[in-house]
Amino acid sequence: MNHNTETSSKHDRNGQRRMKISLRHGTETWFDVDDITIHYWASAWTGREAVTVRNGGQPQLVSDTRNFRFKTRHEFDYQGRRYALQNRIGFGKVELELYRDGVLIDSDLFDKSGIRINPETGRLDWAYAIKQLALPLLAGIAVGVSFGYLVGVVLK
Repeated sequence: MNHNTETSSKHDRNGQRRMKISLRHGTETWFDVDDITIHYWASAWTGREAVTVRNGGQPQLVSDTRNFRFKTRHEFDYQGRRYALQNRIGFGKVELELYRDGVLIDSDLFDKSGIRINPETGRLDWAYAIKQLALPLLAGIAVGVSFGYLVGVVLK
């Protein structure tokens, strides 16, 4: 099970990252279990989620849905086993859990929302915190100043 605050550290045999998240291409992750690869893809724009299974050949679509919920569950049978892939999305956080016959066998977590603590010192990573706050703070100041200027012009 992989739980990393910056990005997923799950890699395949070739060293390729096993979870990708982008606003443009959506969320993708892969689970290699029982000599099969279970692939999950979700679009942030359309709400479509698709789960495919590959066993050496062409991928087979086993679940396809469209919704804008923060929690979804895909259940499917493959080669006599019951699988479930549960997805939870929060602000800056995506968590996927894979179950086989009701037992959690793998999970992946992407979390950009948390505060980072330096593991060597046990203290807050101030450089990271300031970097995460700088852009929203500057954007807020720019919007506030622009709004104040426009209100001042309209009221004159």
